[in-house]
Amino acid sequence: MTSAVTDALNSLSVTETNSTTANAIPKYTTWIRVLEDIGDWNLTDAEELGIPRLKLHTGDILKVEERRPQNDFWIGSNGKDTGSFPIDPRLEPVVYSKVISLHDKTIDLGEDEIPFRAGQVMDVVAVLSNWRVRVSFDSISSNGKQRFQGIVPLILMDPIPPEGMTDNPKPESDPDAIDQFRRWKRVPEFSVRVLSDYKAQSEKEIDLVVNDIVVVTKVWAEVYYYGSKNGHFGGFSASHVSKDLSMSTRPPYHRYYVRVMWDYLSGTHNQMNLVSNEIIEVMWINPSGWWEGRSRDGKRRGLFPANYVRRVVDARAAL
Repeated sequence: MTSAVTDALNSLSVTETNSTTANAIPKYTTWIRVLEDIGDWNLTDAEELGIPRLKLHTGDILKVEERRPQNDFWIGSNGKDTGSFPIDPRLEPVVYSKVISLHDKTIDLGEDEIPFRAGQVMDVVAVLSNWRVRVSFDSISSNGKQRFQGIVPLILMDPIPPEGMTDNPKPESDPDAIDQFRRWKRVPEFSVRVLSDYKAQSEKEIDLVVNDIVVVTKVWAEVYYYGSKNGHFGGFSASHVSKDLSMSTRPPYHRYYVRVMWDYLSGTHNQMNLVSNEIIEVMWINPSGWWEGRSRDGKRRGLFPANYVRRVVDARAAL
């Protein structure tokens, strides 16, 4: 197990829901693809409990039988044998368009992670590395309806079946047919500009700083890139960059206002919080969908998602 995955597991502080709430959360079958042969791991806890180690081969499809994050392993079946397996980046949970949280997680959040309660249904924005997924969802609080977007750990999620299905179907098991949309694709080199800072989550990733230029050489499902920056090579989330290399596209006139449709909690230090119904003055527009603006009192300034706002056509309404 990589240090990044171990650190992620150790950082989790999970509050179990009460039995009524827990029993009300629908349970779905979780399937996991084996992307590479894995034989270099050792689960002492499982062996002490008399649970055999499951052999993992490229193309295998595992059905999760029991989750044991407190022991750093799960129990699953490959159709022939049942045994323990590690939470490892060479294993890929099969995720569709939505997930549901199985537990609360409101403290000890990592970079760009967001809090959530058990039973929260979330829209999947992008599947990242190391058992993480970027999601968005609406939540009702004392402050009203809020829209959250950020990263959550897949070990606390169940994938929700595709529309029209009552459970998640077993995916393709042929190694040569493993969902080509999710495989690395080597592409003609292209450059991207960094829109928001990103801290590498493992030794296989690279740090990103706003306005850095990164040369991309491989793409994973259009949501994760591999490239080089200043001689350093590694992966990073595509949501932090733009293919548009210009610093900005200026608004059509010197005053450009938008009204906030939903609350937004910033995920990084260079983003700004948004409060529903407030007016924001736009400083620059980027085609990637991340704009820069400032609050009317001038106390907040930063990047924000353009799909959370609507233009105020009559500038006098913004005054």
